[in-house]
Amino acid sequence: MSEEWRIWLYPLGILPLIFFSGRFLIQWLMSEWLHRSVVPRTFWLLSLAGNILMTIHAAIQLQFHVAISQITNGVIAWRNLNLMEPSEKRLSLYSAISIMIISILATVGFFAWEGEWFRSPRIPGVDSVIQLTWGWHLFGTFGIILFSARFWVQWWQAETSQESQLSPAFWWISIAGSAMMLVYFVLLRDAINCIGPLFSLIPYLRNLILLRRQEG
Repeated sequence: MSEEWRIWLYPLGILPLIFFSGRFLIQWLMSEWLHRSVVPRTFWLLSLAGNILMTIHAAIQLQFHVAISQITNGVIAWRNLNLMEPSEKRLSLYSAISIMIISILATVGFFAWEGEWFRSPRIPGVDSVIQLTWGWHLFGTFGIILFSARFWVQWWQAETSQESQLSPAFWWISIAGSAMMLVYFVLLRDAINCIGPLFSLIPYLRNLILLRRQEG
């Protein structure tokens, strides 16, 4: 794909942010309504849609660390939807892990074929590409890994209890990962990836408050 096309397609990254923001808005409002932290099916449907769109955006902009986190989170979102089905309709954990491995290998294969893994996005109106040191890329990658780890923790808890839920650990990891990602993407001047971490902090903190009240 040409650089010109990457520049023109950059604004499409706003679409997954709409889904991501919507999932937490709905989850937050339902939690406030019920006076406890809950996770509706809609949360995972919007998550899956957003993950797919953001994976496409990251592939276009050649950001492997973003793409791999989104594709794995997408599989976890799908698995949570599957766990919400009656027991006879649920796939085995082995099947879910197999789908995860295939998704990861497909993503790695795509970037290996492209031959480029970490780069600044091509942003309309910005003539030059922002160059960061490998240290900052490592910092940002760790933040993305930490941010994605919340869903791995959630997946483990969901498989253990056979119930889709969001624990305090999920929200604490979300806050830590969001803070690191926000610093990294601000330095990259990557507005698309700044919006999510910035505006999601309030729902994260509010869910922790609701969970503490539940425990009390």
